[in-house]
Amino acid sequence: MKPLVIVTRPGDAGRRLQATLQQAGREAVWWPAFDIGPAPDAAHARRTLAGLVDFDLAIFVSPAAVRAAAELHPQPWPANTAIGAVGAATAAAVGEWLRLPAEVPVIAPASQDETGSEAFMAEWRRQGRRARRVLIVRAQHGREWLAQRFAEGGSHVETLAVYARTESALDASAQRRLEGAVAADTPVATVFSSSEAIGALDRSVQAVPAARAWLRRGVAVATHARIAEQLLAAGYSRVLTAASDDVAVLAQLESL
Repeated sequence: MKPLVIVTRPGDAGRRLQATLQQAGREAVWWPAFDIGPAPDAAHARRTLAGLVDFDLAIFVSPAAVRAAAELHPQPWPANTAIGAVGAATAAAVGEWLRLPAEVPVIAPASQDETGSEAFMAEWRRQGRRARRVLIVRAQHGREWLAQRFAEGGSHVETLAVYARTESALDASAQRRLEGAVAADTPVATVFSSSEAIGALDRSVQAVPAARAWLRRGVAVATHARIAEQLLAAGYSRVLTAASDDVAVLAQLESL
């Protein structure tokens, strides 16, 4: 019996993954760990993006960050500001949403199977690049690892919130679906694209008794090794890893 697949990835990327799984014959629900909202301070975000020419490098930490920045600043990208993307999905969003001059380099992990801050930094260092001023484009909260590494290297680093990320709550329909699945002990596989989604999902299902234990009896698919480590620490006993793109996630699920 194929498991029910829970997609926790927020935004359009999560909906696309759900659609990909459904088209492949999978029963998939989209229960995003987070809702994506407007920038906490849109005026500040627009002013900072209007000054992109003052930065040597702008790093996008997610496709949502790329889209939000493009909507806040729909102007051609300055030719002297390199772009960093932490994975293949983010790099693809850069090509889709930003108006880039041909000479602007887009630095991303060398392999599509690699994603995350560490993979980006490895590629940045492999290319021997330097940046005096760095802008990290993200939500209002996030990992500080990249900012710390660039600061240690002597860069001036700023972070910019171009969207807000808040924990989601299951609506009445989703809660009924969850209650039925838990009662029937339906096999389940949950896809996690961030470590923070682990706790967020737990909090969103807490109204349903035994839901947390049911999730942990199933399979967890992590799109990064760091997420997989956190899942094991949180009590998930069967954890698989996959690259962040939809095809890789589907292939891992098909391997079950």
